[in-house]
Amino acid sequence: MFLWEKGSINEEQEKAILEEESVFLVACPGSGKTRTLTFKIAYELSRLKSNKEFVIAITYTNSASEEIKERVELLGVDTTQLWIGTIHSFCMEWILKPYHLYSERLKDGFNVINSFDAEKILIELCEPYKKQKITHYDCGILAKTDKFYLTCLDTNKHEILKKILSSYFKILEKNHQIDFEQILFFSYQLLLKKPVIEKILSKLFPFILIDEYQDTKEIQYHIISKILSANKGATKTLIVGDPNQSIYDSLGGYPMPQDELEKLLGFELKPLTLDKNYRSSTAVISYFDYYKTFETPIIAYGKNKDYPSTITFNYTVSVDDLVEEIARLIIYNVEDKGINPNEICITAPQWIHIASITRRLIVRLPDYSFDGPGMAPFSRDIDNFWFKISRIALTEPSPFMYVRRLRWSKEILDILDSAGVDISNSSSKDFLKTCNSYKVFETDGLKFLKVFFDNICIKFKITLKNFPTLEEHYNSFFSSSEARIERLIEEGNPYIGDIENFKKVFRQRDGITVSTIHSTKGEEYDTVIGFGLVDGFVPHFNDRNGIVNSKKLLYVLASRARKNLHLISERKRSVHSYHAPDGKLPTSHLIDYEYSYSIV
Repeated sequence: MFLWEKGSINEEQEKAILEEESVFLVACPGSGKTRTLTFKIAYELSRLKSNKEFVIAITYTNSASEEIKERVELLGVDTTQLWIGTIHSFCMEWILKPYHLYSERLKDGFNVINSFDAEKILIELCEPYKKQKITHYDCGILAKTDKFYLTCLDTNKHEILKKILSSYFKILEKNHQIDFEQILFFSYQLLLKKPVIEKILSKLFPFILIDEYQDTKEIQYHIISKILSANKGATKTLIVGDPNQSIYDSLGGYPMPQDELEKLLGFELKPLTLDKNYRSSTAVISYFDYYKTFETPIIAYGKNKDYPSTITFNYTVSVDDLVEEIARLIIYNVEDKGINPNEICITAPQWIHIASITRRLIVRLPDYSFDGPGMAPFSRDIDNFWFKISRIALTEPSPFMYVRRLRWSKEILDILDSAGVDISNSSSKDFLKTCNSYKVFETDGLKFLKVFFDNICIKFKITLKNFPTLEEHYNSFFSSSEARIERLIEEGNPYIGDIENFKKVFRQRDGITVSTIHSTKGEEYDTVIGFGLVDGFVPHFNDRNGIVNSKKLLYVLASRARKNLHLISERKRSVHSYHAPDGKLPTSHLIDYEYSYSIV
């Protein structure tokens, strides 16, 4: 039985971990949610009665999966019977791969098309409709239990979009491909068609954890509930999240109320809460508490509780002077407040603002380092085989990275084995040792990876044309990466293709983080500087539920801060060339909030 030291978790966390029944857990920001989930997984793993059973943990992102699994491993628990990943990965691993023969559409085999290749097809299909202002951005779809729905709010475009998407689906079917929304749709259809699947899975999984439930799509609730209900409540679950942070409404995510969940599952959930915030100062908590859309308690409890926070709001600075203002705030936090630059985050509602501001800040503050995920020089398609190889190729052998790189090695060998490659003479350790021995002296990032990949092919006697999936992934990885580098160079990053920029992608965070509000969810920093907080972005002009969703976005933004928070609604920001004029006002919530801001 997994045990922990007294005092290592609080009473609320321990209650959630030890609860025998299924739990609906609402966790406020900074409440030690990840620690609770880690201990709960370790506890449930130690209670398995058979080596044929698995603990399942479904996370919203791959990075969350990585972090939680590493934490469980560090607790010294055997993770052989733990499966952790996103809902798409779960559906692929446990439903589509083993049972696709029961689907008319999938029975002859299938591959998952990556976003780059899907986008290329849609761009081509949209070309004849330029005059109608149809672009691939309009072609979003949302899988529900009955069919696919268009996400484009302009209903005047729907008839044309239906034609485009009909052609798109036909192309995928001809190529034996499916996209990410189809992963969910076909998985649900298989569960409907063959109820025996959900019964088998429910027997295999005595415990299923669902993280960030507030970002779950309707069809995802139905997929998981079919498995949970098949065992009449004997399979237990912990469903955890924060309804105040449901910022993926535009992607179909929403926090299903507990009573609706229970109706879907067919059994009751025990409501529990984590309401102690160990992250932020009392001042920061009282500030973001205003933006709550669901009434949940939040209590300041950590070491920063009494920190004298600086919270500012600037709505007079012009967009032309924005870089200077952000630079001033960075210098103020580092020199006057003693904040480590690694603990500063600059964030905005959209990626389009992030890349340009990063470049200009690098020029303005040459003595500081900046870490912008949007500056990655190659495609970060986690499901691409060669991306998985690149993680090992671009990371240095070190004790800190050993466990992670060993896990990546096992994943690579498993894929090669499934593809029919002979790996009989390679263990994970052997593979990692071989990779560490490769000496590649190319300074161009893509050339470096091509040489590294060639070495892998030589080692395993892989001729790509004999392995169609590996070849498809190879071509996709390089074509998407070349297009990405070309775009970044055009945007003013002439050295983005250098090997050092490639290696930065997998390094531990170094420097001031620059990212979107959505991408910072789950993270925390001493100081957060948010800009672009203008009507049209927050709320977005295309958001049908913008007033509520913009409140949630501000809640997420403000709750990332431990100590200091700076909000900027720059003037003369042109939201959209054909939607809004220059000089947009701040988002209405910031205008309405009568808060006594600091002046610095």
